[in-house]
Parts: sequence; C-alpha cells; structure tokens
Amino acid sequence: MFGKAGEVIGGMVSRVLAERVSEAVSKRFKMPPPPTIQARIAGSAQLAISRFSSSVAKPGLSGPPEREETFILNVPIVPARYSIVSIDGHVQSVVQSPGKVYLFDLTSRNEVSLDALHDSVLFHIPRLTLEKKALEAGLGPVSGLYARQMGEDDPVLHNLALALIPAIMDPARVTTAFVEYVALAVHDHAARTYGGLKSTSRTTRGLTTWQIRRALDFIEANLCGDPSIVALSKECGLSPSHFARAFRASIGVPPHQWIMKRRVYRAKSLMAQSSRSLADIALTCGFSDQSHLGRQFLKQEGASPAEWRRLQLP
Repeated sequence: MFGKAGEVIGGMVSRVLAERVSEAVSKRFKMPPPPTIQARIAGSAQLAISRFSSSVAKPGLSGPPEREETFILNVPIVPARYSIVSIDGHVQSVVQSPGKVYLFDLTSRNEVSLDALHDSVLFHIPRLTLEKKALEAGLGPVSGLYARQMGEDDPVLHNLALALIPAIMDPARVTTAFVEYVALAVHDHAARTYGGLKSTSRTTRGLTTWQIRRALDFIEANLCGDPSIVALSKECGLSPSHFARAFRASIGVPPHQWIMKRRVYRAKSLMAQSSRSLADIALTCGFSDQSHLGRQFLKQEGASPAEWRRLQLP
C-alpha cells in the first residue's frame, strides 16, 4: 500500500516519481503515459524507468522538458531514426542503435522530431540521487553525467534495460528486491561510466553471522509481502549496495532470487500439508496470482504445481 509522498509502508515507496515522469513524457511527446516504475536505492534517493515506444509517426517536434536537475539515459531496443534532435539550439539527425546509450540533461532545452518509430527504455536519474548514493557509498562527488558523443557503446546498460522490461510492463510479476537490485547496478554503472567515478577492485565481504540470520528471518516473516533490499539493508545496518553484494557473497544468489526460492519452498510445504487451492496458496506465499506461482514453480522444480502435488499423493 502507499502512504504520503516519499513515505515507506510495508517496504514499498509511493509512486509519485513514476507517475510524475510518466505524465511528463506523455505531455512532451504527445503520447499515452508510458509504463513507468521506480526504485529506491539509497535513503530517499530514487530513479525511474520507462518503456518509451511509439508505432505511429507524427508531425512536429516534442515539447521541451520542464527544466530539472535530472539525466535521461535512452537505451533503444530497436533502431530508430530521428530527423531532428535539437539540444540548446544545436540541431542534428540521429539514428539510434541498440547497444548504444543516448544521454540527455534536462537542464538543457531538448527537442526531437516525432516522426521516429521507436522502442526504448528510459532511465530517469535525478542529480540528487547521484549525490545521495555517492555520499552513502563514501565515494567522491558526482557533478553530473556526461557523454563524449551522441550515442555511446554500452552493452552493459543495454542488457540491464532488457532485464527490466518485464518489470516495467507487469510490476506485479516481480519483486521490489529485483527492481532495486538491477537499479543499483544501473546507477553504479552510470556513475562510473558517465559520472567519472573510478571503479574499485575491492573484494566484497559477506554478511556476518548475525546479519545473515537477521536477513533470512526478515525474508521469512515477510514472504507474503514484498521485502525490499532497502528494508533488508536497514535490518543489517548496511547500505543497500553493500548489503546486496554481501548477501550474494554469503548466500550465493541475489536477494530477489532467494525470496523466490523461499516462496516456492513455502508453497510446496502448503501443498503437501493441506488441500488449499493453488490460488489461495499463491497469494499466501506472496505471488501475484496462481499463474505467477506456476511460472516460478516450473522454473525451480521442473514441474507445474498441480503435477508436483499429484506426485506427492500416496
């Protein structure tokens, strides 16, 4: 459930940022509001991710953005040709190619032609998020994001964008921990690749014994909800980035994969010990519905829940 703007309830954050970004893109590009999600990655620091697509060419230019301290990383999924891309009066035509990233600063006046048929993932990263995340991690200041040219080769961000598409299109099918995990990777990659932060070669230490127990107990107690990396990291007294790395080092899988593993395990226990319906069991274990349980169960067990249940009968 959601509370007031920025308030955390049950490990979830209000969708104010996602809604604002979606409405702004809709207004600028004269299109229906694109599906947009958001992730909290440090304190109140968030970023938003949109699926930006159009199959209809339109005349004219997009409206300029409202000036704000935010950077857009446009990651095309298919090629797109914009006959006009204007940045502070500098006009060029741009052919966007998958595998490249196109950086825009919303403190500049950016306008593009609406004639392009396109399909992209947009990462909206506020400058405040860059600053807060760098401070939390004890890194140097990030003054902004910069690209050497219009279109930088970036297969890492391309693959991260592809991984997030299912979450953007159907958020109920994934955990908050998954979105946060990928968003943390997006932020850290962007800060180093376009923000000038130097990579460190330090070895990630795992969680202590008490932190492992605290994290695993918290997950078990909240399986029917949506335990987030932010909430888990608070339980362990760590930053979200540090926690995510340390959890994987200790447990062998990222937090979101462990959450799904435990949900399936609990579903198996309930199926073996009761005659409750699969739909009821799915909701009890934190799945969005029975089909969500079915997909995850098949992935982990190699059989559908109904098939597995039949095999347990004497």
